[in-house]
Amino acid sequence: MPAPEHDLSASRALNRQLVLRLKACLPMERFPPRQAAAGQTLHSAGDALTQLPIINRGCIEAIHFLGDDGHSIIPITFNPGEMAFASALFCTTAINVDLVVSKDLEAHWVPIRDIEQCLLGSAELMVLTVRFLAQRLREVQARERDWMARGTHDRVCAALARIINETELRPDGRVLIAATHEHLSARCGVSRPKLSRELKALERSGRLKLLRGSVEVLDPESFRTLRWLPRQP
Repeated sequence: MPAPEHDLSASRALNRQLVLRLKACLPMERFPPRQAAAGQTLHSAGDALTQLPIINRGCIEAIHFLGDDGHSIIPITFNPGEMAFASALFCTTAINVDLVVSKDLEAHWVPIRDIEQCLLGSAELMVLTVRFLAQRLREVQARERDWMARGTHDRVCAALARIINETELRPDGRVLIAATHEHLSARCGVSRPKLSRELKALERSGRLKLLRGSVEVLDPESFRTLRWLPRQP
């Protein structure tokens, strides 16, 4: 039975299986864990990617750019126990994806060449990799179709809901999102002018307040419960 449209559990389970097998095959002591803070860009679209992160804690988001019109989508978040962006394996062309830390990260960065040699030496590992990539492709294609079909309001609210869930409350109980409009527009998959108009509309509705260099969410629950609903006229 196929997985629901946004259910990534099948590919995540295969990813974790693959990581466990790779850790048993690779000399992990050669790749000590490295840390990175939330918001840091680990890889920029178009640059050569020579290592892949195996995540101990934290999260990485892949921001996939579509063409040159400034639009993008976020196809997947990589979680602890997973390897990010395995589709870069056996690939000789630059990937048009940013890898951004969405939650403080600790990860082993393993050279792609070492991973490929490990896979080539084990038919079982290669089959597991193919199963994982095929399942992930089906899931991401379904997610991309749904994401691109949404309007600006739905995209912005859905992205804000995800950011709110990742953001720790301040001691005074306020929810502050420290991010530039450029970063928010990338996460929402809309242009900066469209994002600005939507944020101002949300501010007028009393759901958030725009500050210099940050956004204060005044009604977090409204994003969690209504993020898939269209805006009322």
